[in-house]
Amino acid sequence: MLAFRSAFSTLTLSALMMCSAVQAAYPITVIDDRPTTTTLNSAPERVAAISIFGADLVSYLASTGKSKANVVALSTRNHATPAYLAPYLSKVEDLGATHETSLERLTAAKPDLTLGIRLYTQTVAHKIEEISPFLAFDLNSWQDSDSAIRVASTALDQPASGEQLNRDFRRQVAQLAARAPGGQRALFLWIWADTPMAYYSDGHLTTELMAALHAENLMGADPDGRKAHVLPMEQLYQLNPDVVLLFQGDSSPLPFHPVWPQLNAWKQNRIWRVSDQYVEPHGPMARELVLKEMAHLLYPDHFEAPAGLPAAARARPADWRRTE
Repeated sequence: MLAFRSAFSTLTLSALMMCSAVQAAYPITVIDDRPTTTTLNSAPERVAAISIFGADLVSYLASTGKSKANVVALSTRNHATPAYLAPYLSKVEDLGATHETSLERLTAAKPDLTLGIRLYTQTVAHKIEEISPFLAFDLNSWQDSDSAIRVASTALDQPASGEQLNRDFRRQVAQLAARAPGGQRALFLWIWADTPMAYYSDGHLTTELMAALHAENLMGADPDGRKAHVLPMEQLYQLNPDVVLLFQGDSSPLPFHPVWPQLNAWKQNRIWRVSDQYVEPHGPMARELVLKEMAHLLYPDHFEAPAGLPAAARARPADWRRTE
C-alpha cells in the first residue's frame, strides 16, 4: 500500500497538505459541466462514483489524510474495481455498469455526494439529485481532467489541493517530454465487439499525452469531434505502427487477424494490452500512471516502468484469440 502510494512522487504529499490548509467555507456552490449549480452544506464523507474518475480523486485525497471522504459505491464497465485502485477500495457497493447505474443500489449506499460522467447520466440526473448532491463532468480531454479535478476537489473541501494537482501534473509532463526522443509511430485502440476503434491525436487525454511525449499518433487530428473511429484492418496495415496500445473491456484474449503479424509493432514485440486507466485517465492517479507507463512503452531505453503499479494494472504483451 505504501509502496503503491510512493509511485506518485510528483503529487507531492507535503505540498498538498500545505495547500489544503485553505479549506472551503460551507455552504459552497460549484458548477459542473452540464452546467448545473450545486450547493453543498458540509464536507462530503460518503461519495458514490459513477466513473473511475470519482473513485480515483476521492481515494487520492483521502490518502493525504486531509479529506474524510471515502468511496462507498462505484459503477464500472465490467463490475470489477480497476486494478490500479484496488489497494484503495474495499467494501464498495457495485452500482453496475457506468451507462446503466442502479439507482436502487445508489440509494442504499446513502452517499452525500455523487460524482459521474455527464454522457452516461444525463437521462437520470434528476433522479440522482433526489438521492444526493450530484456533479457530472465531461471526461475526454486534458482540459476536462483539469476542470473536473478543480471543481470536485472544491466540493470535497480541498480547493487548493485540486489546483496543486493540476500544476504538478503539467510540470511532470513537461519534465518527461523534455527527455522523450520522439521518432515513434503509435496507435491507441479500443477493441469493441472485436472491432478496433482508434483514438485521434486530440480530444482524449491518453492521446494528448502521447503527443506530449513526441510520439506520432498515426490517426492524426480529430476531423469531426468523434474522438475515435472504426479502424479497418486494411487501414491498420497501411499505417503500420511501431507501437500499439490496445484496450479491451473484458479479460478474454484479443481477436486475431492475419494483418497483425505483418505490422512493425508485432515484429518488434511492441503490441501492448493496457488497463482501465488508459480509457478513463482523468483522475490524478490514473493520468500520472498513464504518462509514466506510456513513456516507458514508447521509449523503454529512456524511461523505466512506473514503480508500485499492481501487476494486474500493468501493460502486458497482447494475447490473441486465434480462430484459424
